[in-house]
Amino acid sequence: MLIPDACNALAHADTLAVARANLVKAADLDALWASCAALITSALPCHSCSLLFDIQGFHPLQGRHHLPESGGNAARLATSLDVAAPYLTANPRVRWYTFSQIASQDAAARARLEAQDQTPGWHEFIHLAFWDATRLEAVLSIRIRAGHTALSDGETAFLMDLYPLLDASLQRIRTLERERARSHAFETLLHEFPLPAVLVDGDLVPSWMSLEASRLCRRWSEDAEASGRLPRTIETPLRQWLEDASACPQSPGNRATLALQHPRRPDLRLRLEISSAPGRSSRSAQHLLILADGGPAAAVDATSPRVVPLLKSLSPSERKVAALVAAGLRNGDIAQQLCRSRKTIESQVSSIFRKLDVANRTQLARLLG
Repeated sequence: MLIPDACNALAHADTLAVARANLVKAADLDALWASCAALITSALPCHSCSLLFDIQGFHPLQGRHHLPESGGNAARLATSLDVAAPYLTANPRVRWYTFSQIASQDAAARARLEAQDQTPGWHEFIHLAFWDATRLEAVLSIRIRAGHTALSDGETAFLMDLYPLLDASLQRIRTLERERARSHAFETLLHEFPLPAVLVDGDLVPSWMSLEASRLCRRWSEDAEASGRLPRTIETPLRQWLEDASACPQSPGNRATLALQHPRRPDLRLRLEISSAPGRSSRSAQHLLILADGGPAAAVDATSPRVVPLLKSLSPSERKVAALVAAGLRNGDIAQQLCRSRKTIESQVSSIFRKLDVANRTQLARLLG
């Protein structure tokens, strides 16, 4: 008789341990909430629970909800803090409280609770409140099943353990979300960057690539190339060059130039401007690559702070034409090299002159040189 009970106790402990581990490992809010809800429903007589966040004036703008006994409607779960607002105002930075505590100090609390038309089956809630200084950031609302009027010592100890664990997890998720938002904003803003630029890690895996760089890499790619990687015709010689250069100490902002020629297409040449930010190991280093066609277009210093805003005012096609004009090519030569009609090139040259406010080819060459 003792063995099954012991096995059940161990299984229950394992369930809690797995849920705690998942809470610690969660990398986004959905994963955090799934593990948090699993913890709560395993340890408490829980009717339902919610995590309310993005709180402005005690009104959560977002929330996650869990209703274990799914016969009810999760949409009817309370999504405001109207019941607790007066108590929170009177008790700033309180870490957890119950509806009974609120009702003992506020005669109108019961009426506010009933006005929410809550899902039936519970009469008591426990709130864990998480603060940033005096600003309420999030509230975990746990609704206790009807008929349970008191928590055991073990259930109270569980709540005391849960608070710092969830607090640390919420802070970690907020940090990760800020980092993801910054990364997304960075990628969005720089996608139209007028230079063929690529940011790669120490394994030469791109973490960001401008639209211009994507176009240039497509010209250097071959069939069956792995997506999300540099073309092998660029990656292989670049990797060898970095290995050869690794013997020399690197300093932040260190810049170097590497000239490449396509192994099977002699008409394709490339110049790489490499700026490296060293890490604690070669794999944690970061490299910014500025790519430029190795032909006449290389006459334009596309990395110059003065030239970048000028190129940004031109379309990708006009940038190529402008670089060739600055390199001294005539319209017929440009048309032949880019496989376009002479009339198209003449029209684009006129557009470039107008956008850059220059009168002739000499002025354009001086402006971009």
